[in-house]
Amino acid sequence: MICILVNDIDFETVVSPVERALEMLGVEFRTWKTFLKGFPEEELRCDGLILTGGFSMSGYFKGVVPVLGASYVKSFPGPVLGICLGMQILARLSEESLVVSRELGVSKIRLNNSCELFSGMKGEVEAYQRHNYGLPYVPCGYDQIAWGDATFIQGIASKDGTRFGVQFHPEETALGSEEELMRIFSNFSRIVCSH
Repeated sequence: MICILVNDIDFETVVSPVERALEMLGVEFRTWKTFLKGFPEEELRCDGLILTGGFSMSGYFKGVVPVLGASYVKSFPGPVLGICLGMQILARLSEESLVVSRELGVSKIRLNNSCELFSGMKGEVEAYQRHNYGLPYVPCGYDQIAWGDATFIQGIASKDGTRFGVQFHPEETALGSEEELMRIFSNFSRIVCSH
């Protein structure tokens, strides 16, 4: 089972697009709303984590001091997929800084098809972007797996193949992300099952 850590207060009372995507694909999941509940005090009974987008990583970091959320994600033993803020959190856990990189709307993304997360997908897709920060460098222990023009680092994967991050929003098909990007969730589910 996959656990979604929802970081966006906009989804306090409604289903998030990530939840809808997993429902549509028939992937078993559980939702944990970090902005309401904080973080689990013990490991959730799940095999993989998805860190959604949102507006603040304060639940993960207070200044330079990691808090419970960072420890929880850092010690999670299974595969992790970070989306937008989720990718930025993975980078911060690897001690990478962030830079201002504002992007809103649809843009072209080039994918490394040899990465398991993008298995069976086209090499170039249109993806919805909604972020204020990006990565200036690929974090230590990661490879770059997706590229953009405005925000160059659009995807990262840990060298051990268990942690993935995408800066764009594959779940936002209603706002312009190609349906092709839904494969990211089925590929991630397969990675979780084989871990």
